[in-house]
Amino acid sequence: MVVIVAPPGQRWARLGSLSVMADVRLEPMTEDQYQPWRAEAEVHYADSLVGSGQSAEAAASTAADTYAQLLPSEQATPGHHFWYAYAGERRVGFLWVKVTRETAFVYNVAVEQDVRRQGYGRAIMLAAERWCHANGLTRIGLHVFAHNAGARALYEQLGFHETGRNLAKEL
Repeated sequence: MVVIVAPPGQRWARLGSLSVMADVRLEPMTEDQYQPWRAEAEVHYADSLVGSGQSAEAAASTAADTYAQLLPSEQATPGHHFWYAYAGERRVGFLWVKVTRETAFVYNVAVEQDVRRQGYGRAIMLAAERWCHANGLTRIGLHVFAHNAGARALYEQLGFHETGRNLAKEL
């Protein structure tokens, strides 16, 4: 029997029969990186809204309106932070956080399609926690769509707990 213990604050990912610790560094998005990310993130949000029952047309409109309201000054909107996550030189995902008083709210986090299920989502969230601690923040929150079971499970494993629930009824 082999027991592998992660250092404090770290988590381990399982890749087949090999256990490895996924770790990432967060690098602020440059101006050149922000616009393509923004366009892609808006489309991804619209897709998530479709997964929650909205029509494609309504979801695209809602996503455009939401991003316009949240980011009136785009990347320069006060309190918002945008990073790409890297494992070595490989970009593995991104993170968007807004800070209000002592709380960080994760608006968007994602792992690149071809490296999912390798521990990078967990690593990005742990990097976010380290950033929060380093910046004197005492709480981190997020929204997760009900249909995203994998993300919900990850957040629960990381110690997040439900603080509310949105319900809808088609008329």
